[in-house]
Amino acid sequence: MKATQTAINASTATQLITAEPMTREVIVHILTAATFYVGGDNTVTSSTGLKIDNAAGPITIQVPSNETLWAITASGTPTISVLVPGD
Repeated sequence: MKATQTAINASTATQLITAEPMTREVIVHILTAATFYVGGDNTVTSSTGLKIDNAAGPITIQVPSNETLWAITASGTPTISVLVPGD
């Protein structure tokens, strides 16, 4: 298992998961009282991404083979915790 914590911001999307030649399930959780948005590339925004807030608790996202996972927030610099089982 591999765990990381990454600070994100509102101006530039941050890559959470790099591309791999296999499908992976990743668990993401925001560590502060904030909202963030995820998408498949660095063009994700608060308007185009999947909205996730800390009230949701940890969520599991399936990342297809050769795909990436990116995150951005609407404001602040919250920290995202990512767990990749089996990595």
